[in-house]
Amino acid sequence: MGRPCKRLGPGISLLGGIVLGGTAMAQQHVYFAPSLSLAGARDDNLFYTAESRQSDVISRLTPGFETGGRWERLSVAGRWALDLERFAEHTELDTNRAREAASFDFGSRLSRPLTFSLHGEYLSTLTPGELNLATGLSAGRSRARRSSARPSLDWKLGATTEASVAYTRTKDDLASGVATQTHTSALSLEHHLSPRTSATTGYSFSRYLFEESAPIDVHTLTVGWERRFGPKSSFALSGGPRYSNGRFDPEASLSLQRSAGTVDTSLTLSRSLSTVIGQAGTFVTDSALAGLSYRPVTSLRFGVSPGVYSIKDPAGGPETRVYVAGLEMSWRISDWLALESLYRRNLQRGILVSAAPGGGGVHEIARDTFYLGLVAGRKDAGAAAAAGRSPGGKP
Repeated sequence: MGRPCKRLGPGISLLGGIVLGGTAMAQQHVYFAPSLSLAGARDDNLFYTAESRQSDVISRLTPGFETGGRWERLSVAGRWALDLERFAEHTELDTNRAREAASFDFGSRLSRPLTFSLHGEYLSTLTPGELNLATGLSAGRSRARRSSARPSLDWKLGATTEASVAYTRTKDDLASGVATQTHTSALSLEHHLSPRTSATTGYSFSRYLFEESAPIDVHTLTVGWERRFGPKSSFALSGGPRYSNGRFDPEASLSLQRSAGTVDTSLTLSRSLSTVIGQAGTFVTDSALAGLSYRPVTSLRFGVSPGVYSIKDPAGGPETRVYVAGLEMSWRISDWLALESLYRRNLQRGILVSAAPGGGGVHEIARDTFYLGLVAGRKDAGAAAAAGRSPGGKP
């Protein structure tokens, strides 16, 4: 990694400057927290192919910042980060814009019972699998973009009941793929049966728009129940009918979170309808995701996260299965410095046309990645400046 690290030399100097001299420029309710990470990564299947797999070692520099402010009835927050990458062998892949991510949050308490919020996100990346969060599918190197905006209104109907109405617009685009737009309107109602138990009901309407394809309309009605057992332990169950393309299908989700001292565990089972970046149409995804986190001391955390996804067309056809496993470690050296590492295994079995550029017609594709990085930046700067509460009064 000598040549890439030499070209990232200025980044090391900047990293040291942040560690030694940086402070969160925070007044009573306003903050600005810069960050910088310097990392090395190894990818053993750069182009996500079943045969002739090519590997490389990547040096990555990521500057970023988080800023915002909070007042009695108003909050604003923004985040931005940019990945610059240098490859040891495939120098033609060197780029100063491997990944760019930005997000924005605005919240305002319009009146005592009414709160307005707006969330926006933008992501541009050369690893499209980052956008397949609901399916776990990976993909070859290609420029992919996602932008989304979600305004919502929360209305307290009483001491134990709250209503919410939201609209979400998402636009996905993949080079040499199909662009997708998703419009979703949702209405939900939550009633607290007790301080630890709540029931929910909701209705959503989604319209999926694809290039040169007919739109797909989806209606979903759900009911749910949640029970909290402590600050970090809960059980939640929700489900209901989903109607699309003249047929009814089930939508369901079950999640369990348990905290016991230094150990946190989680399990999520779900069936949902989603899209795949660059692909026309919707897909039914069944998933089972587990997580285990262990903190022997406050500054050190180890994590394990296995999972499996089953993806298929709602009308039938071939099934694709994705198996994932992650091992991670995070060591908070100081308030301004942390060491992070991550190993991830991704194994895809089955055929999903166009889901993986360069991998069509392949029955099995595997990828192993390893990441080790040094991150300089104030931990939870926004949360500290905000004193842990929003204008609407929610933690």
